[in-house]
Amino acid sequence: MKNHEGFALVVAIFFVVVFAILGIVVVSLISGENILALRDYNSVRAFHLAEAGLRYTVAASLAADSDWSDNTGFSKTLSPGYFTVTYLSKAKKRCTLQCTGVVGGISRTLTVLLKKSGLPDAFDYAVCTFNYASETLYIQNTSAIYGDFYYDGTVIMQNSSQLLNGTMFSDSLTLQHSASCASWEPITPVEPIVFTSTYYDNLLAETTKSATSALDINSGTMNLSGGTYYYTSITIRGDAQVNGPGTLVATTGDFILQNSAIIGDNVNLIVKGQSYFQNSASVGANLNLTSQGSVHVENSQTVPAESVFFSYGDITFDNTAYFWGSVMAPSGEISSVNSTTFNGLLYGDTLNLQNSTHLNGSAAVGSIGYFKNSTVVTYDPSKFPSSIPQGFEGAGESTTEGLSFMDWTESF
Repeated sequence: MKNHEGFALVVAIFFVVVFAILGIVVVSLISGENILALRDYNSVRAFHLAEAGLRYTVAASLAADSDWSDNTGFSKTLSPGYFTVTYLSKAKKRCTLQCTGVVGGISRTLTVLLKKSGLPDAFDYAVCTFNYASETLYIQNTSAIYGDFYYDGTVIMQNSSQLLNGTMFSDSLTLQHSASCASWEPITPVEPIVFTSTYYDNLLAETTKSATSALDINSGTMNLSGGTYYYTSITIRGDAQVNGPGTLVATTGDFILQNSAIIGDNVNLIVKGQSYFQNSASVGANLNLTSQGSVHVENSQTVPAESVFFSYGDITFDNTAYFWGSVMAPSGEISSVNSTTFNGLLYGDTLNLQNSTHLNGSAAVGSIGYFKNSTVVTYDPSKFPSSIPQGFEGAGESTTEGLSFMDWTESF
């Protein structure tokens, strides 16, 4: 009997030990799952804090800031933890942000490349000149600049020239006679413009197609009706009228518009030779000219809104010409001889402005030949074209600045 009682006691003790161990294991498993669940929960909350840090930085520090190069990182407590923001790289309109959210010792990190979309930085100035030839710029007579002016070199302002409502950025500035400048600062490098001519090269490839005759019309109306027409050369004169939409291609020779002839809205001109706009001829809106040779706009010519002139040669405006849109001569000169008014963007190798020329908008060029005789330049983004011209980064996008997320990576 005592043996049976001893055996029962041993069995009872065994089961107590077993159940005790099972209880410890169950409690450990439940506790471990709770810890893992809490870590997962805090990881999710840390991610949301990192994202909140990014959104906060965009709204509070970047959206309304025109220059990100002087921004600094920061930390901010936000229940249930905090986030830190670090600038891994920064420039005027581009930066790489690292935003880390931390909750209960668990951290999640987002790395984001942001860019302020819009035109290249050079168009943040009334005139931006990279001065690759290292020449001294003379601003003379009664010329006036309203807005910031960037010149990578020496500037001498003479006579009664003046800079108002802005800053002259240059290597040095000398004021002579009664010249005046609102403020001066040494230059900080502006990112060079990257211009790609592929779009215009593709258009000029149309001039390799065959044409059997020249177009020379002196009267009557020609309706393009959305088509593309090829001629060896094109002359529209007298009181002739060409209506768009559509495209005219001069495969070997020149394009000439003169007398009282008219080109309507939405016409594309592709010219192998030179292009001439003369006398009291007129053109409609959205005129796109791509010319292998030089372009000459003379004698009271008015080119209305959203037009684009591109040439591998020089583009010259003379005698009270008026242009609204974008003028691009990446390897040539843009010159105003007398009383031209530009509204929009100028981009070229060399810029020459004189004799009561007015530019309302912005110019970005490699060098300036002359800047004199009552020339007035006013930085005015309201005169920019509605979309970025082909050839610049972001072509076709709005010229109004906005934020773009270029890259996004996440790490635990």
